[in-house]
Amino acid sequence: MQNQEDQNKEDKREYNVQIFDLSSEQKNKVTEVVAGFYSLEHANAFAKTYVRDSVERCRIPGASRQEIFDAWSTFGEDAKVVDSQEKENWNSSDSIMMFIENVATPMERDWRALDPRRLVEEDDFPEDDK
Repeated sequence: MQNQEDQNKEDKREYNVQIFDLSSEQKNKVTEVVAGFYSLEHANAFAKTYVRDSVERCRIPGASRQEIFDAWSTFGEDAKVVDSQEKENWNSSDSIMMFIENVATPMERDWRALDPRRLVEEDDFPEDDK
């Protein structure tokens, strides 16, 4: 049974998402780490949406599935949830072919809406007492 201190640590845990530039010549290809996700579900949703948008940016009208995959593999971006010991991390290899076969809706591409750097805390705005 967990004690209260252990539960509080779990509740305050943050997840990070690494962004990989697949066109980079660097060995690890990590171009950015997005921090501040407070749940695994939020981090997974961001990573999935980010990759989905990347596939759409690599989609060429009239291209075959293989050509879209090759374009994404060469010029796209991948994302991975890190600092998580859970086995429920979303992995692009599980979804990439579905993304390629099905054009995404604008909502399925809107990773910015899930970006914790854009979330506004209630304390960020002074209260309007007037």
